[in-house]
Amino acid sequence: EPIIIIGLPPRWPGGTERMAAKAPTPEAKGVTLDVEKHIRYFISYLKMLPADFEGFDTKRMMICYLALSGLDVLGKLDKVEPMRKGIIEWIYSMQKTRPKKNEGKAKETHYGFRGGSSYGGKFDVKDEKGRQGFPKDEAHIAMTYSALCALQILGDDLSRVDKDAIIQSLKLLQRENGCFRCATTEEDDMRFMYCACVISAMLGDWSGVNKDAAVKYIVESQAFDGGIGLRIGAEGHGGTTYCAIASLVLMGCLESLSDKAGLVRWCCNAQGEGFVGRPNKPPDSCYSFWIGATMKMLGIYDLSNKAKNREFNLKCQTKYGGFGKHPDVLPDPLHSYFGICGLSMMGFDGLLPVDPVLGITERAAKSNLMLKHPESKMKE
Repeated sequence: EPIIIIGLPPRWPGGTERMAAKAPTPEAKGVTLDVEKHIRYFISYLKMLPADFEGFDTKRMMICYLALSGLDVLGKLDKVEPMRKGIIEWIYSMQKTRPKKNEGKAKETHYGFRGGSSYGGKFDVKDEKGRQGFPKDEAHIAMTYSALCALQILGDDLSRVDKDAIIQSLKLLQRENGCFRCATTEEDDMRFMYCACVISAMLGDWSGVNKDAAVKYIVESQAFDGGIGLRIGAEGHGGTTYCAIASLVLMGCLESLSDKAGLVRWCCNAQGEGFVGRPNKPPDSCYSFWIGATMKMLGIYDLSNKAKNREFNLKCQTKYGGFGKHPDVLPDPLHSYFGICGLSMMGFDGLLPVDPVLGITERAAKSNLMLKHPESKMKE
């Protein structure tokens, strides 16, 4: 394959860079979304993981959410109706519940949902102790977020969720600096801040979040160029910028952001052929959601080039179904889902509208009366 010069948008620092790349694929004009292939792709991940995804068994809950929500955005959630009850029961089997005879223990143990069946011990729905597992067994905040989203999509009423224990666990996971860890002894960053905020919104209880500390952490994580980093001092990134802004929206504190103009400029400058996550990186299909949804929340989505973004995303859909991160790259569930979400926000291809704050369809979000996030558009 030839080595070509890829010209990055001149407004990004760094100008152009020389990099190895395949010759450009044909223009996607006239290319349509292959809905049937995407349906088969998402359903396949609800049934089994490919051999190459063996290491992702601990993240199976997140893959379940991505596949279900992908079908929902496509307007084809009815395809999983024969599996619906079984999926719901599997999700609840992954819940680390609080022993009913020792409810105060939630203050020192992280409860919520596990990522997959390889965690924990035997589950018995009639056992009040639930699935207790091994001594170091605990939930993961991202898997709790994924489980709640999946249950919401499937129309479950969340009545079997141990809500009080999960809310108490959020207090355990929030650090003094305001950020959240994914588990009691693990890393903390903006991704888990977002998970904590969505969990609180979905359960209708914010008592597990110190909002003042959380907002302060987000504000201090804004980089010099306007983007928001994974943590304080890190460079701006499309995914963590989304997590930060959505968290502020859910907490009703978007106006706390100090450099609003810088953020708007950063989002607008992230557009080339598609959206890029960081300066001097090639476009990537998932950022059509991460940055596109951020622009939606800021009320500036009209500044995006929807036609060009759609053209790029459709280049990333594969003959197997699903989307790769770049053209001519094999698909994966994350890029497949967020690539389709990006198309939904563009208003093309007959897709159901996506709630930019929660990452699920507006249909699924409206079914939960607790989910009433504040008006998100920034004032002039």
